[in-house]
Amino acid sequence: MTSDWPPGSSSLRPVLELDHVFCVINELDQTADRLKRRGWLLDEGTVHTGQGTRNRRLLWPEQYLELLEVADYAEARANPLRFDLRAEWRSTGASPFGLVFRGQLPDEHRKDFVPYTDLGPLLWVHRDNLRGAARPQVFVLDTTKEDLEQRRPRSRRPNRLAQPRSPLHEVRVCGPERARLPPHTGPSVMQSSGSHHLELVAGDGPAQPVNQILTLRA
Repeated sequence: MTSDWPPGSSSLRPVLELDHVFCVINELDQTADRLKRRGWLLDEGTVHTGQGTRNRRLLWPEQYLELLEVADYAEARANPLRFDLRAEWRSTGASPFGLVFRGQLPDEHRKDFVPYTDLGPLLWVHRDNLRGAARPQVFVLDTTKEDLEQRRPRSRRPNRLAQPRSPLHEVRVCGPERARLPPHTGPSVMQSSGSHHLELVAGDGPAQPVNQILTLRA
């Protein structure tokens, strides 16, 4: 595994923060119930009209995990983000994972992104997401400095196994192709080649598999 943006003396200072990581799954509510029995508490989530998905979220003080389910395949197929391909990753080869950053996208990196406003706020979508689906999706939620604090979930009720003393500190993404990430701060993002798998590390405890492709560690 290697870090995508190691600290160094680059003149391009990271101005983005990792906002959240998402995983496209089936049986969203059943998965949430299974996590609840283990002590991981998810919110009730929301429906993304026009995108064809709905979500439920697991909160850490600074970031969160978003579990996404395709609720309307017709909508998903008609949407440029094509979450239907992500949901059917076993047959399509698409990555079921994504990383979302918050902040102001540097001008030097805007050529790699296109704007997307279907959800309301301006979202920058990496062109790789539209060219092919093998790489994890990469988004930047355009957020002013004044609004950054509102994006952090620390003011919401955290799940009881992810208290502020044990924040999310590492994201491990495995897949056939690696995402191209902009410079950012926050938990380290480590990518490796292999079968699709996502592990979120918030402590030194034992790994807790959620399903075939997702593991939590706290």
